[in-house]
Amino acid sequence: MSANATCSICGKPYKICNACLDQKTFKPWRTVTDTIEHYKIYMALHSYTISKNKEQAKQELENCDLTGLDDFNPDIQSSIKEILAEAKNEKEGT
Repeated sequence: MSANATCSICGKPYKICNACLDQKTFKPWRTVTDTIEHYKIYMALHSYTISKNKEQAKQELENCDLTGLDDFNPDIQSSIKEILAEAKNEKEGT
């Protein structure tokens, strides 16, 4: 089986089954990321994009497995580091 998708978080190719690809009523996590952990990161970043609430995004990201962060897509890395750093700075009053 060859890869037919690319993870939105790490950029690695992976295989999606036809049932997930053909799903029209909801978007299965497998259509966006290669693992459920990467989907949790995706959802935290997506929520932040909508709400612009860095503290909430930081809390959500702290509940995610960020193992391999240095191997994530550069834009994803940058967003995560920015949220974690700025949320920390806001708490410290800087």
